[in-house]
Amino acid sequence: MRLSFSTLGCPSWTLARVVDVAGRAGYDGVELRFLENDDALWARPELSGSGLAETRRRLGDAGLAVSCVDTRSFFHDPDPSARAQARDEARRSLELAAQLGAPGIRVFGDRVQPGADRAATRGWIAEAMQALAEAGERTGTSVWIESHGDFARAADTLSILERVPSRAAGVVWDPANAFEAAGEEPAEGPRVLGGRIRHVHLKDLSRARAAEGGLEWKPALAGEGQFPAADVLALLHRSVYDGYVSFEWEKRWHPSIEEPEVALPHFARWASGVLRRLEGEAPPTSTAPRRLDRGRLAVEVYPDRPALGAAAARLVAARIREQADRDGRAAVIFASAPSQNEFLAALRDDRTVPWAKVTAFHLDEYVGVGPRHPASFRRFLTDRLFDHVRVRAFHGLDGEAAGQAAECARYAALLQRERPGLAILGIGENGHLAFIDPPVCDFVEKLDVRVVELDEPCRRQQVHDGGFARIEDVPRTAFSLTIPFLLRVPRAVAIVPGPAKRTAIQAALDGPVTAACPASILRRHPDATLFLDDESAALVERNDP
Repeated sequence: MRLSFSTLGCPSWTLARVVDVAGRAGYDGVELRFLENDDALWARPELSGSGLAETRRRLGDAGLAVSCVDTRSFFHDPDPSARAQARDEARRSLELAAQLGAPGIRVFGDRVQPGADRAATRGWIAEAMQALAEAGERTGTSVWIESHGDFARAADTLSILERVPSRAAGVVWDPANAFEAAGEEPAEGPRVLGGRIRHVHLKDLSRARAAEGGLEWKPALAGEGQFPAADVLALLHRSVYDGYVSFEWEKRWHPSIEEPEVALPHFARWASGVLRRLEGEAPPTSTAPRRLDRGRLAVEVYPDRPALGAAAARLVAARIREQADRDGRAAVIFASAPSQNEFLAALRDDRTVPWAKVTAFHLDEYVGVGPRHPASFRRFLTDRLFDHVRVRAFHGLDGEAAGQAAECARYAALLQRERPGLAILGIGENGHLAFIDPPVCDFVEKLDVRVVELDEPCRRQQVHDGGFARIEDVPRTAFSLTIPFLLRVPRAVAIVPGPAKRTAIQAALDGPVTAACPASILRRHPDATLFLDDESAALVERNDP
């Protein structure tokens, strides 16, 4: 399940600001509705002509997707020329969505107009949907009708979709609309619409006094209203929904509600907390840390390296036990660096870990370095962990493999077969994850394992860490797991102590999400915890966003 937000919640913002806030708050994508108070998106300079290429570059650098392109198209007008204009605008949005790589566009039905009836209105909407869906089939982009207006109830939305045979047609399910309009409980949506739900709008509501007297529903911060928004996430979790849940903060229509600077980060933290609880609570730690949130990333700061290592080991041990109890096995990826020493020592001493059920992997290995070389990462883990505990298997990258492409494919196949449920990570002095340094970082990389060229700061760190005497001795290339693969591992724990990491941690937590600091993408991982000590956290802003 991925998180995005609609720019309906920040209608005056520039695209640059949308991208920056989305990255910092931990969103996976953005849903485009308004930019600088303009909803004719296809005509915007940053979404047309040469500006479109720069926008794609900007989104790629931040590792963000466009989850949906929203239209202002309604198909309920009895006037055929008005419906034709709405279809024309929607077609332009379809073309834009295809150029941005967005999976679909949002359109409306919407309300039975004076002089029309429900049956005729349903027919007009279905006719427009089918025409647009046929156009979308040619570009691989879908058309999604929002459950809204007179067709907000799930059964009423379905009555339209049943008339649209194209597979490129689906639903933007907005359960709060049906709850507000007809009192429909969220469970009705998945029950009735099932796999037709392609995108989800989520918001909270509370009763407020209307200007003319009486009560009306108004937007509320997630988790603070009377709409069962957490139940929606639970329903989607149980149905293994893998699309976007998009926060729809209706700032454009309700100017007096909280500013987007408050509401957007709040939703990401709230949703991440709900999803973590659905997966199972993390065990308590005996040493109370200072806790921070950055986007969806939980951060715990401990006074020193031993306390950090012990706390991380407790969490990792609990995660391994949980995997093994649930699946009869556990696959885990381990980082290899001196930053892991205290953690590995504590973990190998934990007698509750079912090591015989663990299949282990590691993150990276130097090209040309064999398992007996003092700087080998396979040797590092063997010396500090696997010589002390007996695991089911430890699959290592072969730095001496004759064919580098074949070795990448071999290791990727093993990862796909074993499907690791936990990745243990470090962060480099240059902000790298695994050996993905800033110059080679690609947040939309298609490979799971690749050969990378190491930049000079990374190679200097290998000297600082004691693996090599001189920078000239450090290999220039390495095998590495890629960042998109690591983000797909359901849970992650990053362990980063020491003063040498201060600048990287500051950039990862308080700077923009950008390929210039690969670790900044951790703010988007759905279930990750970063363990720091006071030294590595020294430059982090104290105020929680």
